[in-house]
Amino acid sequence: MNYQDYIIEGNTPVGQCLAQMEKNLYKVLFIAPQGHLEGAVTDGDVRRYLLRGGDLSRPVREVASDHPLALSGFHEAAARELVEQQDLTCVPMLDSAGRIHALVFKNDTVHRETEPIDTPVIMMAGGLGTRLLPYTEILPKPLIPAGKITITEQIINRFKKFGCKQFSLVVNYKRNLIKSYFSEVDAGAEIEFVDEDVPLGTGGGLSFFRGRFSGPVFVTNCDSVIEADYEEILRLHRSTGSIITMVCARKKFDIPYGVVKTDSDGRVTDLLEKPSYELLTNTGFYVVSPEFIEMIPQNTFVPITETVEQCRSQGMRVSAYVIEEECFIDIGQLDDLRCVEDKLR
Repeated sequence: MNYQDYIIEGNTPVGQCLAQMEKNLYKVLFIAPQGHLEGAVTDGDVRRYLLRGGDLSRPVREVASDHPLALSGFHEAAARELVEQQDLTCVPMLDSAGRIHALVFKNDTVHRETEPIDTPVIMMAGGLGTRLLPYTEILPKPLIPAGKITITEQIINRFKKFGCKQFSLVVNYKRNLIKSYFSEVDAGAEIEFVDEDVPLGTGGGLSFFRGRFSGPVFVTNCDSVIEADYEEILRLHRSTGSIITMVCARKKFDIPYGVVKTDSDGRVTDLLEKPSYELLTNTGFYVVSPEFIEMIPQNTFVPITETVEQCRSQGMRVSAYVIEEECFIDIGQLDDLRCVEDKLR
């Protein structure tokens, strides 16, 4: 399916729109000049218009609904849930500029054509997966099913939407299983494997790439999926001159009790009844500049957060790109992995 098959101008004659609609699978069109959503029209709208004696030469904006339901952000599962709950043909998803970036149908998603960013991706895929025991006693974490495919393929597919084609997987635990799987599966991308013989941590694995890149690189863990505008994340990183940009998810904590504050003498200074707090959590998704990679010592176990702190202490710019909690899907935190299919379909 092609995105442009579903897009029209508001002054297009109804007859021409009907002909275009007959050529697309879902029989719906969206009025979206320069990508900005202004209306939607279905074949049912056109039929009712004609039954009222409507003129096929009139502009389609006279037929279209001017308040179609749309969803801001990049959370496809949420858009698809709206499609099913409200029995809709499609829910458009809008980017931060209010432009349609995807059309979500019950069983398909059509993305707007964009200039591919073609930025390399490094995936840290060598961990033991202790949070997912006993599953990872049999399968390495990168091969854990997430819906109908592995979590690794879910992550790769989201990068592919933005034109990323080159993926480097740092592998250690059960690495031959991972390599064997991807030798049999076409992931639609160039995948190289970098062997980590001893555990080096989320940062230490980056030392394999010293001197390799001249521009920013995406770095991600292999156990979480981020629903966001990767192009916008990269743009923020570049525009701020950051050495690393961390993608952070809002996390709300509700305290089910009254909270008491006291001073050093035990005197009660404040009472808060069941307060809520919001924090930013590290999702394990980053954009890093080559200079960040050069700071990683070779053959040394280094958590990436340790190098982030080193950058901050030296006055380098460390930025955060904030997403909503529901756009951060962490398979290591799900009590039942079967829930993943609904979140990632």
